[in-house]
Amino acid sequence: MKRDLFIGLVLIGSIVAAALGVSQLLPALGSVTAAIIIGIIVGNITDFGARGKSGVAFCEKRLLNIAIALMGFELSVRSAAGLGIQAVPVILGVITFSIFAGVIAGKFLPVPGKLALLLGIGNGVCGSAAIAASAPLIDAEMDDVGISIGVVNLLGAIGIFLLPFLARILHLQDNQSSLLIGGTIQAVGQTVATGLRMGDSIASMAIIVKMGRVLLLGVVLIALSITYRKKNTKGFPVPPFIIAFLACALAVNLLPIPEAVLSAVNTVKKIFLMCAMAGIGMGIKLKTLRTHGAAALLVGSAIFAVNIAYVLLII
Repeated sequence: MKRDLFIGLVLIGSIVAAALGVSQLLPALGSVTAAIIIGIIVGNITDFGARGKSGVAFCEKRLLNIAIALMGFELSVRSAAGLGIQAVPVILGVITFSIFAGVIAGKFLPVPGKLALLLGIGNGVCGSAAIAASAPLIDAEMDDVGISIGVVNLLGAIGIFLLPFLARILHLQDNQSSLLIGGTIQAVGQTVATGLRMGDSIASMAIIVKMGRVLLLGVVLIALSITYRKKNTKGFPVPPFIIAFLACALAVNLLPIPEAVLSAVNTVKKIFLMCAMAGIGMGIKLKTLRTHGAAALLVGSAIFAVNIAYVLLII
């Protein structure tokens, strides 16, 4: 068992190191997506995953739960203080519609229900992090997690170039551009990259709007915990790692935590999340990608497109 654990951890560590290198060469891809892609490749062309099964499982579950808990340190209520009144319907509307659209798509389109829901959550809240945090709560398959993260990150990469173009041809003012970018782009890093293409001030305002969406991640997770709670489960309906998530959020808002500590925590969270995604990637089979990948891209694109149209209508 110890040998099995060691092999798995070394394998996952190697994938994470490779993903960090790839993300430096291709920043738009992102380190999390790179970890999944490399994990898929390794899992489909080698039998290393079977040899290090317990180590891979440890990363998929334990490290993922820790990473989700540490996400709470990113939820600074102070960041929301700069939100204008116009940002409120943008944030609430995008999150509500995205999740609702995911549920509807799962019922009426040839896409697994949980995959469609993860696409809605990823588009509506904060990309890969929201998907990773939500997947254990709804008992999503590893294939669904990998596909949804891949689709959402691809759409975010497209948005980096698409949204500045739309802002220019529509002659949007700076505050309107910030609402469009912060209200629709999936990941925080992609929001920064998109905003910086249009100027520092737009990037700063877009991040504030984006953090308003991130702040609601805790609400979404609690709602999922209660909604998808197994009927025969006894006790408190919210899993321990969500309690830890909320505790971290309270700590960062109530205690004077040094920036150096927060920076270190963020680094640990990123590495643990990449480890979990590498493990999830190793469990994804290419057959599943061929079966559901195109449909998932269609559903994700439709949600992203309607989010953009909704925000443009609001502003």
